[in-house]
Amino acid sequence: MVQDPRIFCINLRSTATSRLFDFTRSDEQSAVCRLAEAPQQFLYEPNASLLKAGAFSILTQAFDLYKLHPNSHLYTSETLVEDFPGRAFAIDAVFPVHPKDLKIHLGNLTKANITTRNFPETVAQLRKKTKLKEGGDTYLFATTLMDDRKVLVKCRKCY
Repeated sequence: MVQDPRIFCINLRSTATSRLFDFTRSDEQSAVCRLAEAPQQFLYEPNASLLKAGAFSILTQAFDLYKLHPNSHLYTSETLVEDFPGRAFAIDAVFPVHPKDLKIHLGNLTKANITTRNFPETVAQLRKKTKLKEGGDTYLFATTLMDDRKVLVKCRKCY
């Protein structure tokens, strides 16, 4: 009987090579989670297989990343990590969800893809507040940072 089996997380893709990440529970438990003081140049969203398998802290060490908050499951780095098993985004702005800041940072934007991670409002509530329709090339991640500030991270997709 295997005491600490390997967990294989595979993201099957139709247009590119499938991505694989494997680890054990003891790898995850012994990993020291590196936390970011603030978002850096790039934002990473792990694919669903990693989140369901519980690969959270180990990602900071395996890919030289920092986690935005222990419960947000979003990661950041100064340089682009090409082989991260998930989506990568270039960060354009980080700002609070206040009317003045929304006007400054969203300007004439009419569409955006909105995701919430560890945030008190739903996507529907944020759509109403921002008046943004679904779609386009802009991605907004509503999340909580290490200092418990609630922010929107405005991004463009790298991959």
